[in-house]
Amino acid sequence: MTLSSKTQAASAAQPFILQGSERFGKSGSPHPVYYPGDAVTLVGEAYYADDLHLELIEKTALQGFQNFRKTTVSQRAEILNNLADRLEAHQEALALLITRESGKPLTLSQREVARSVKVCRGYAAQVERTTGTLMQVDGRTVRLSRFPIGPVLAITPFNFPLNLVIHKLAPAIAAGCSITIKPAPQTPLTALYLGRLAAEAGYEAISVIPAQNSLAEKLVRSSAFAKLSFTGSAAVGWHLRSIAGNKSVTLELGGNAAVVVEDLSSPVEEIAQRIAQGAFAFAGQVCISVQRIFIQEVHKAALLPALVNATRQLKVGDPFKLDTDIGPMISIQQVQRTRSLIKDALKTGANVIYGGNTFNAFTMNPTLMDRTTPEMAINAEEVFAPIATVSTYSTLDEALNLVNQSRYGLQAGLYTNKPDQIERAYQQLEVGGLLINDIPTTRLDLLPYGGIKDSGLGREGVLCGIEEYTYLKSLIQK
Repeated sequence: MTLSSKTQAASAAQPFILQGSERFGKSGSPHPVYYPGDAVTLVGEAYYADDLHLELIEKTALQGFQNFRKTTVSQRAEILNNLADRLEAHQEALALLITRESGKPLTLSQREVARSVKVCRGYAAQVERTTGTLMQVDGRTVRLSRFPIGPVLAITPFNFPLNLVIHKLAPAIAAGCSITIKPAPQTPLTALYLGRLAAEAGYEAISVIPAQNSLAEKLVRSSAFAKLSFTGSAAVGWHLRSIAGNKSVTLELGGNAAVVVEDLSSPVEEIAQRIAQGAFAFAGQVCISVQRIFIQEVHKAALLPALVNATRQLKVGDPFKLDTDIGPMISIQQVQRTRSLIKDALKTGANVIYGGNTFNAFTMNPTLMDRTTPEMAINAEEVFAPIATVSTYSTLDEALNLVNQSRYGLQAGLYTNKPDQIERAYQQLEVGGLLINDIPTTRLDLLPYGGIKDSGLGREGVLCGIEEYTYLKSLIQK
């Protein structure tokens, strides 16, 4: 399967979506979207909204909320299940579009669509949670119910252009909110496709607005929106929070996720393969990619060669081939940035164990490095690239301190079967999630997901997402 033979550029520009209908006005020329594997193949075009549309966008969001908040929980559940049905019916086209826009290997794109279906059905099963509970308190009858918070503004990244949008869209539907989605400039077509499917499913209170950052900031400042949900870089996320006023804000930001191998609790080859996949799949462009690997000194001789071999076996190349693990990065600039990170680390004493070079101008080979320090950018910052560092330690407490020596705290992994070590790590690690005998590059969509420190604010996931899009109200009667 190749881009040229199996996919064609869109025949017409895609208008942005306002409340389920397609409208564009004085938007000027449409903006092209290019396949990142060559930066010249046109995937499609999307009209951008501009400042002239700000008032219309705000009005549409407010009116959409006033209409949709009146729906019943059964109607919302039906819409969510309808959307899941449509995602399943369009799964092949959506997976191809994700790969075309983002360069994500097709197998991962297919998995992303399947996860999105599961999220919709999960929220459909949870909408009853907004109806409330009754209790007796000090001789009074108390009813506690959740109410939709208001119009939602969602700003989403390129790396999961469907599932990370669904993680904002589905709870908005379940809660009874309207939503305005500003997708990443690299992947607007997937969001527009989703917007049309949502409208067909019965959810008219949706707008999908590709736009420049200047308009996005004005939307963040706008009093028309009661909720901001942002997924992206820490720098941008915290800046948006600072200008969001009194909105409720959820931030799902980045990290430099670590895995600690205290015991070889599984066969060494299995651990090595799992870590390599977690570090380098989709060229490391995942916020919970394995970036820091800490190996107990006694296991280095067995695990490090297995890790190098597992990394070597990863397939780099055409993302439309089903056996490809690593395709192009999102842009040539990101390849150049990755090379600079490696070069800077080498200047300060780091060593390349494997890789360190480019597959082509658009694709980096996976890279393992050692002899690094916590202060180096490849450890201290979120690299969002196919780079992982390897360090050894002598005691578990030392490893836990090294994991915590970071301004991020999203997820971590620990390989051990000892209950006391699991509990110690659970109590001490400054992260939003700890995975035992697995890598941190695992998100179970039904569970709460998010980080602490610079990794974010609030939680996503089916079991907690409705709370982020509602407020609690008490009814107290004698």
